[in-house]
Amino acid sequence: MLEGAVRWIRRHAIAGGGIVVSSKQRVSYPEVTGYFIPTLLGVGERELARQFAAWLVSVQRPDGAFAGPGDDQAFAFDTGQVVRGWAALLPTYPVLETPLRRACDWLVAAGDARSGRLPVPPPGGAWSLGPRGEVSEAIHLYVLAPLRAAGELLDEPRYRRFVEHSRDYYLDLVRDMRFDAPNHLTHFYAYIQEALWELGCGEEARRGMADVARFQQENGAVPAYSDVPWVCATGVAQLAQVWFRLGESARAERALAFLTTLQNPSGGFFGSYGVGAAYFPTEEPAWGVKYAVEAEQCRIASHFDRTATDYRTDIAENDGRARAVLERLGPLNGKRVLDAGAGKGRYAALLQRHWPDAAITALDVSAEMLRHVPAGIARVQNSLLDMPFPDGHFDAVLCIEALEHAVQIPEAVRELVRVLAPGGTIVIIDKNKQKLGALAMPNWERWFDAHELTAILTSLGLAVEAEYVGYDEQRQPDGLFICWMGRNPPRSAAAATSDTTATAAL
Repeated sequence: MLEGAVRWIRRHAIAGGGIVVSSKQRVSYPEVTGYFIPTLLGVGERELARQFAAWLVSVQRPDGAFAGPGDDQAFAFDTGQVVRGWAALLPTYPVLETPLRRACDWLVAAGDARSGRLPVPPPGGAWSLGPRGEVSEAIHLYVLAPLRAAGELLDEPRYRRFVEHSRDYYLDLVRDMRFDAPNHLTHFYAYIQEALWELGCGEEARRGMADVARFQQENGAVPAYSDVPWVCATGVAQLAQVWFRLGESARAERALAFLTTLQNPSGGFFGSYGVGAAYFPTEEPAWGVKYAVEAEQCRIASHFDRTATDYRTDIAENDGRARAVLERLGPLNGKRVLDAGAGKGRYAALLQRHWPDAAITALDVSAEMLRHVPAGIARVQNSLLDMPFPDGHFDAVLCIEALEHAVQIPEAVRELVRVLAPGGTIVIIDKNKQKLGALAMPNWERWFDAHELTAILTSLGLAVEAEYVGYDEQRQPDGLFICWMGRNPPRSAAAATSDTTATAAL
């Protein structure tokens, strides 16, 4: 599902603009373009994320706010989603600081100083659901986490204070909220539940999700409204994501399995399916693809949180993989080292024992895995596809049995190489797809052809060597594990990529 969804995104990004409204409405949508940016970063589409961010700068209103496509009315919700995107990109794209401040300033100024309430469109306007009433203003909770993140990045206490004030106002609104209210489309209801989770209001999110769970069917479907037979695909994706985040993996897996059956050959999803479908039933809204991608990513992270106890915290020094890492990366004292997809940090710990003066960082998508990383090693929770480090930050990078979970393989390798310093070395060890079936694996896991990964690394300018290595008690290589070592050319030679060579000892 994920690969098809990413292809849809690439096809529906407007050149020099943002993401379309839908497959039939091919104009850029500022709100959706904004909250697409973290999604793009999460699948390794950094350049497209920057394009979206730059286009948003060009359409920002003079007052700092954002309107809908073809509209001139400022919306707090839309502005908040642009803040979400810009805040995600700011650490590696600092030119966004000024427009981000302007958007945040507008939000704080637009909110009611006494209650923290954000302005809503007039009744019968953009938020009208016809006879069902209006979209609940509690969706403005989805503005608050981005505003808080911007406050932290920009060191603006005003933003953080407003978030605390506004959160209390909206918490009063959702305290007795039920899914069977007539205006609760799953898409909007899930905005609220995800926002509660983002804001640390886990118990409130659990209550809200427990209520909608009453309506989930055995096949994973959830009706778009409590009283209709049709489903909103976007809402199903969002609910799956929130269930994964809350640890409700059984419900989430069922919802995601159902969503997969809805995916169109294009990689997108109609807004709704079933008898009487009434939410974009014949077109594919962009936001449905966004949340499908994020639900799949949450599934992978949730898998490792749930199965963390199955993974070891150490590795024998005479293991073939350990020897390969030590021999190809050392010596490392005084150097910056990244263990990407570190799990519990067993390779990071191995390097720490050998080179105690190395500055080692362990990155993993699973918070539960990182909890076991030894003291003295920095911990960063993120994916291989979106690493929060500057270009060329590490002298050495290792990625052991982690690339197989990245799904977007070329993009993940590009990100690994991006953070590797000129003259630095990268070591990747993973499984040989010629040995598929030798081990049990989740359905998203990807094994590799030696020449495929060598070609990707070589195309990025590295000199590459590849060879089989042993593992566990298998001291002699049997072809299951392949080790790739890539050397980044020194800065003075970086332009001479045409001379890069690839060698293999397979």
